[in-house]
Amino acid sequence: MSPEETSVKRKASSKGFWKELWKQRELQFMVLPALAALILFNLFPLFGLQIAFKDYKMNSGILGSAWVGLKHFKAFFTDPNVLPVLWNTIGLSVIKAFFTIPLPILFALLLNEVTHARFKKLAQTVSYFPYFLSWSVISLMAITWLSPQNGFINGFLISVGILKEPYFFLGEPKAFWGISISLDIWKNLGYSSIIYLAAMSNVDQEVTEAAVMDGAGRLRRIFHVTMPAILPTVMVLLIINIGNLLRGGSNFDISYNLMNSLNQPKAEILDTYVLKTGISMARFSYATAIGLLQSVVASILLLSANAVSKATTGESYF
Repeated sequence: MSPEETSVKRKASSKGFWKELWKQRELQFMVLPALAALILFNLFPLFGLQIAFKDYKMNSGILGSAWVGLKHFKAFFTDPNVLPVLWNTIGLSVIKAFFTIPLPILFALLLNEVTHARFKKLAQTVSYFPYFLSWSVISLMAITWLSPQNGFINGFLISVGILKEPYFFLGEPKAFWGISISLDIWKNLGYSSIIYLAAMSNVDQEVTEAAVMDGAGRLRRIFHVTMPAILPTVMVLLIINIGNLLRGGSNFDISYNLMNSLNQPKAEILDTYVLKTGISMARFSYATAIGLLQSVVASILLLSANAVSKATTGESYF
């Protein structure tokens, strides 16, 4: 094809694109608010990332502040307070992923096998309800439940002989991780199972019927029919969880609401540390540098997990 023909073809293609876009103008105009929100809240704030490389002064503004290069990144890696904070962040995220990925799958499998419609609806309603409570409300409930004075958990444990006297759960650093993980499971278990139930609804019924005719019991059908069908969904959520190791998901909400001076050694995570240093101590540049590092590491982990998935299963999800 000659250069002239190529140029004519491109012009025709471009003209056809704009013509088709004009035909869909009503639909395209509906996208504009979302596009404006994306630019305003996701793209425009990127301009402020440069303060990670500056000594930001509010009276000088972003453009007027002096460049200092990697000063704040070096300060992060030499900060003695960072190591325990990183340990808490990664430890909580890994342990939560260990529970919050398999348990919803197991719960969804159990619900999928329930044939009694009313019981199934009741179980779903009860399990979904905590998800719609804010973390602030759940934290207040936890404080009340775990109170050494009148909390029902202490009362129950004493009545069955596990404890001899009330235990101050929220005042013990070693108890905080267990509290955080338990609250996360309780809040998100039911709602997370919806994703897997939706994936299970796409299982080919003919395959299931063929497995039944071949004499496969429930466990064999689960392992050889249902699980392979939902494996892509499991892998996507696993990769996302790996990418969020330094973000911690709900860890921030729980730590922010339940952390106190007694449990801080185990409750302080990277996000609360950034909030404390960035806002309370007005170290805006330092906090921005940490946030930028979090995003870079999260991107690397996400891409690495996706690459491992592609190498081991032949599937790439991003």
